[in-house]
Amino acid sequence: MGKFPGVKVIGNNVGNATPKIIIRGGSLSMNNQAYAVYDVDGLLYTDYPGFIDPQQIKSITILRSLAATNKYGGIARGGAIVIRLKGAK
Repeated sequence: MGKFPGVKVIGNNVGNATPKIIIRGGSLSMNNQAYAVYDVDGLLYTDYPGFIDPQQIKSITILRSLAATNKYGGIARGGAIVIRLKGAK
């Protein structure tokens, strides 16, 4: 499993629980949970997009909270994981 500096995975993929990701600059305070969002070929997801076949991933880019908020608004205050799939335009 790969690692990215400043990226922390909370939880695991056991049972129905989906992992949450915190990117440096995100927060785990009680009133301000700021988890990363996922941009998959231009579609935004707040939960892990488990439907993705890892063999179809062309690239992954990680945006910290400020860059993600500038691009996607307040929903991305915890950062964003931008995934581009092979064959997508």
